[in-house]
Amino acid sequence: MLNVLYVVATFIATVIGALAGIGGGIVLKAMTDIFSPDSVQVISFYTTVVVFTMCLVSIVKQIKSGFKYDLPMLLEISVGSLVGGYIGDSLLTVLLRYFPENKVQLTQSIILFLTLIFLIIYTRAMPQRKHVEKPHWLSSFGLGVFLGAISIFLAIGGGPLNVSLLVICFGFTLRDAAIYSIASIFFSQLSKIYTIVMANDYSRYDLGLVPWLAVIAIIGGYIGTTLSQHLSIKMLAILYNVFMIMLAVLTLFSVGRHL
Repeated sequence: MLNVLYVVATFIATVIGALAGIGGGIVLKAMTDIFSPDSVQVISFYTTVVVFTMCLVSIVKQIKSGFKYDLPMLLEISVGSLVGGYIGDSLLTVLLRYFPENKVQLTQSIILFLTLIFLIIYTRAMPQRKHVEKPHWLSSFGLGVFLGAISIFLAIGGGPLNVSLLVICFGFTLRDAAIYSIASIFFSQLSKIYTIVMANDYSRYDLGLVPWLAVIAIIGGYIGTTLSQHLSIKMLAILYNVFMIMLAVLTLFSVGRHL
């Protein structure tokens, strides 16, 4: 029954994520915190499978559309995200070692709630900032580290947060920010997958569920993207705000559950 809930949650999360542009990872994390009795690390593993699958699909789409990018900056953010992913996973492991799991989940939920509130406020204000032609490599690398760490620590993927911070910090357009966001997500999730493989301990996971999650993530993402193409920009903006508020409420409920 739990596996069925994971599959259904993945479908709903990826459809909503692709439809409203809020990222399937954030939606899935908020949902699993409510219904799943699994450990933080197990939930993180399943979320990684879904987020990494959707990221691969996004990369294929970007390649087909002939995207343009600044290679040095792409590498700086990517390497930073790879390092950040390792830091985020290590931090999670340390916290689970020294604190009760429900307290770690509470911490995740509080940070996720604050992240959602930031995104809701940011999208309403939508500040305009002059484009930074070429940020210092330490700035790009540092932002990559932060994005990678928060992505893995919270198990959210981080698409909307990545895009928002890239726009705020470097003045990117949403289209350009999306490209670097995908790179950040890919390498942070790759770091997480590497640590799982190196640990060589799969007994806690239901590996039979993995292909189902991957396939459902692709189907859900396709349906969400297809639906979004038939909606006006105004309607998509309304859906974005509605779903973000719903997620914030859901996450706040999760905070209360872990208190």
